[in-house]
Amino acid sequence: MSIYLCSLLAFASTILGSGLILARHEWAKSNIWRILAFSSGVLLGVAFLHILPEANSLSPHLSGFGVMTAFLLIFTVEGFTMMHTCSEFAEDCHVHDVKWTAFGALSLHAFIDGLAIAMAFRQGAALGEVVTLAILVHKFTDGLTLTGLLTAAHYPRMKSLGIVSLLALATPIGVAISWQFAFTLSNGILGWLFGFIAGIFFYVGAADILPRIHKVRDAYCIGAFALGVVMGGIHW
Repeated sequence: MSIYLCSLLAFASTILGSGLILARHEWAKSNIWRILAFSSGVLLGVAFLHILPEANSLSPHLSGFGVMTAFLLIFTVEGFTMMHTCSEFAEDCHVHDVKWTAFGALSLHAFIDGLAIAMAFRQGAALGEVVTLAILVHKFTDGLTLTGLLTAAHYPRMKSLGIVSLLALATPIGVAISWQFAFTLSNGILGWLFGFIAGIFFYVGAADILPRIHKVRDAYCIGAFALGVVMGGIHW
């Protein structure tokens, strides 16, 4: 599968999620945690069983620094703005304040998704395709939750779709820019980068959904999460 096709699929997956919340808002809202559980399972399965082993094979020492850098980055950014949108949309909040700084953080997040696709394909088609699978599922939930947030904040439907489309472009842009220098990087830098990507997947996959599963004990949520882990862990 072409790397550029994968980047376009990531863009399309975001738009598909956005379209679902606009067309079937109540259904999407009532099933959001199950969708997120599946997405989180895929992210964690891919991170633990594909990305982190690759990072450790390239640089065991620097891969750990990459994981910690990702955790600290998202934790810090989320202290001031919104870097991903799952809990903000899925929780029952009556007021959603989506500021322009949040769009910057979300654009960075989407760009990093593109970086992940490019670095994975740099190591081979098999890794590239499994990382793309995780990002396609994740971008679908991003489109769904961000559009839900924007409409809850009283943005018009078409304006919400336009904003989500612009943010989604950051992923193909991230692929295109990262691919230009992907083969110039040393194993040490690659080990750090793959650790960083794994850390992003760990945080996004675990921070929102796992506390929710413990809280509500929804059997469908648990099943969706387990299915996602299995799908993410399979060597396609």
